[in-house]
Amino acid sequence: MRSKSILLAVIYGGIFLYLSSGCSPSKNILKEEGSSTSSALPAGMKLVWHDEFNGQELDSSKWFTQYYSQFDYISRTNWEDFQNNNLPEPAMKFTNSSIILYVDENTPERPYWKNGRRISSIQTYDWRTNKTKFDNRRGGYMEAKIRRNVKGNPTQVNGAFWLDSPGPDPRYFVEDGNEALGVKGIRPRGQVFEIDLCEYMTTEVVLHGNVSPEGRFERNIGHYIHKGDFLNKWVIHSMLWTPAGLKFFIDGREVREWWDPHDIKSPNHMMSIFLGAYGNEGEVSLECDYIRFYQWDTDENNEMPNAGFEYGSEIFPWEGLATTTEEKKNSGKRSAVLQPGDSLYQYVYVDPDKTYKLEYFSSGEGSLKVAIDHITPVTEQAEIIVSDRTNLEPRFTKNVVDFKSKPDHEGHVRTIKVKFENKGSSPAYIDDIVLRKS
Repeated sequence: MRSKSILLAVIYGGIFLYLSSGCSPSKNILKEEGSSTSSALPAGMKLVWHDEFNGQELDSSKWFTQYYSQFDYISRTNWEDFQNNNLPEPAMKFTNSSIILYVDENTPERPYWKNGRRISSIQTYDWRTNKTKFDNRRGGYMEAKIRRNVKGNPTQVNGAFWLDSPGPDPRYFVEDGNEALGVKGIRPRGQVFEIDLCEYMTTEVVLHGNVSPEGRFERNIGHYIHKGDFLNKWVIHSMLWTPAGLKFFIDGREVREWWDPHDIKSPNHMMSIFLGAYGNEGEVSLECDYIRFYQWDTDENNEMPNAGFEYGSEIFPWEGLATTTEEKKNSGKRSAVLQPGDSLYQYVYVDPDKTYKLEYFSSGEGSLKVAIDHITPVTEQAEIIVSDRTNLEPRFTKNVVDFKSKPDHEGHVRTIKVKFENKGSSPAYIDDIVLRKS
């Protein structure tokens, strides 16, 4: 979002201090009426981070208030104030059920930019101390219910909900293979450094990406405007971020996706969360009823979502032509069934440079091909880790595959693709898949 100073980012020195958000539904009760999570929430996910804004002050365990961006860091905007933790504080109001971020001619007390433009913003990452309140590097589903409004005749208006790479150096802005702005880039060309779920007074979705070898922003790599009048109306903006791609929703309905296996734009590192109102003259406000972040209900004993095909009849986040069946299973209510020639696959984030074990139960006749590939960001260029065949038996039998993930930058995760393919002439059944570190 260039109008709000391109928020770029990177891990400073490759080190993060991860802080416990201390947020669980029991500690911050979800609202019971008028703000239930939309139907876009994928099956099998659990709430891992949220703020319901049910009070009269900002929760400092979840938010920082010192706004700063990568562009400001490069240009040394408000440099002394930035270093001394003296940047303008956001103007905020609380209604006991929402937060209102606003700017007018007098608040915050001084403009952020020289042109008189003010900003009121809260974010989960602090540029000065290089600390974050929430580590979301494995992606998930995030949603916020917001309302934006203007009074008078403000200029340079913006109301935004977005994600940005961390800082405070520009390695995620400069692209991999290039050296500019005093650093060597690490972001693959075509991968995002910023994701706007909405900005301005519309529902504009923007993916920021391509940068020249000299370190000059070239263009967005994705842009979508959902037509309609959204001024001073409650709107639910949400996004699903997985290793396979990005999907965007408005009021629970999917409006745009970037889900091309040959152009995977998904980041594989932490992204900071921002809410903000911008303007000059008049008044601009962004009111947020809640913000919630969900991830698939996995743990260290099994990092594979929908591993037992128990998310109802849907196989997602598995993809392919396989279906679920209740007629034959190893345990639980369902298994996956692959007809001859069908495949079942899933992209998964794993920790770099670790040894993993893939276990699964299979049944049928003929053979089942099992493949695990490392996936290069953006291109889906695959590097084979495992390619094996299993001879199927009528009863469910356990199979085990060991592999090691490739190294990556500090604070990153690796993307792998786990794929099963029925190479026989009769149905093949798969159930109770387990992916865990050895």
